[in-house]
Amino acid sequence: MQENYLIIAIVAVIAIVLITLFIIVANLQKTVVVEVTHHTQEQEDKARKVVIEELVDIAAKRTSSRNDLTNAILKVAKECPFPTKEKGIAPKLSKVYLNFILLIASHRNADAKLIAFMDEELKKANPEYKREIDLYENEGINQRGNRI
Repeated sequence: MQENYLIIAIVAVIAIVLITLFIIVANLQKTVVVEVTHHTQEQEDKARKVVIEELVDIAAKRTSSRNDLTNAILKVAKECPFPTKEKGIAPKLSKVYLNFILLIASHRNADAKLIAFMDEELKKANPEYKREIDLYENEGINQRGNRI
C-alpha cells in the first residue's frame, strides 16, 4: 500500500516539474526583447530641424490653406521649441523658426485672427523670443502685398 503512495507521489512530483518546465518554455517563446535606443542631443536637433523645415515648406507654398497654416503653427508651438539662446543671443538655427513666422505672417491665406493665434501660441511656447517673434511678424505683415 505504501509503495502505491510512493509511486503516486513520485508521479505527482514529475508531473509538477514537467508542467513547470512547459510553462517556462512557453513564456520564453512569448518574451519580446525591447531595445531602448538613446538619442543624442545632436540627433534630436537634426530631427527637429527636419520637422521645422517641412513646416517652413508648408508656409512657403502659395497653395497652402488656412487649415494647413493653422496645423503648422500648432505643430511648431507644441513639437518644435525654439533653440535656447546662448548669453541672450539667438543661435543660427533660430533663423529657420523666425522665417517660419515671417512666411505665415506674409501668407495670402493668413488673416489677422490666424496671425494673432500664431503670436499667442509661439510666445507662450517660447517666451524668450517674444521680441524676435514681434519683429518677424511685423516684417511679414509689411511684406503681404510684395510676396510673390
